[in-house]
Order: sequence, then C-alpha cells, then structure tokens
Amino acid sequence: MNELTIRLLVTALPEQPHPEPVDLGIQDTAGNVHPGQPLSKGGMRFVCRLELLRRPAGLDFRGQHVHGRPGARFLYLSWKRRAAGPAPWLQRVKVPLTDVEAAINPAKPILQADITGRRPHDVTPIAWLAVVR
Repeated sequence: MNELTIRLLVTALPEQPHPEPVDLGIQDTAGNVHPGQPLSKGGMRFVCRLELLRRPAGLDFRGQHVHGRPGARFLYLSWKRRAAGPAPWLQRVKVPLTDVEAAINPAKPILQADITGRRPHDVTPIAWLAVVR
C-alpha cells in the first residue's frame, strides 16, 4: 500500500470563531482550503489522500495536504479569511499524523478520525480507525 485516504469527521462544527466570512477545509501546501462534505446528521467530513513513504527512520508521508517535517507530519483544518486581513488564517487546527502507522491496515485503506472539539494547539493523540470504503 503506497497511498492512504484520510477522513476527518467533525460532527459538530464550532460556531464561526469570528463574524467575518471564512472558507473551512483541509489546507494544502499552497495555502488553499478544500471544503468538506456535509454529514447527514450535521457536521462535516473532510477527505484527502496521502502518499506513504517507507524510510529507514520509519513511515513518512507526502502529498498536497501534508505539512511539517519528517517525523512530525500533520494536516491543517483551516478557517481562511475570504477578505484580506492581518493574516489569512482566522483559525487552524493541527491534526498530527504521528499515530497513523499503528492503525494502517492494507485490507482497510481508509483511516478515519473524529476531531470534533479539537482545539488549535491540542497535542493529545488522535484515535485513528481503519475502515473500508
């Protein structure tokens, strides 16, 4: 398996942290945000694909949405301002990929995590679950 699909579930989105218009989505390395799909009972699902790299130091990731250095890769769920402001990001939640390897299952090529309530600088581990399509 050289690729992995990641699903991030947010069953209850926080109220917009500021009254200005924003775009919410998974941030790519060019600074664009890719929107999610609404869940049937509210909330959103955000999906991206990662390339898996086996290196002597362990598993690493590459892809359009992967941020950080080897050994400390992560995704960003971002609220990006639509209008110019002091910074493009109103808020970003870092989703570390450090705990992904233990959940990878070749028979279940999608890893899913519920990140509802995760705060911008949260460092608690993510509970990843391998699922089928």
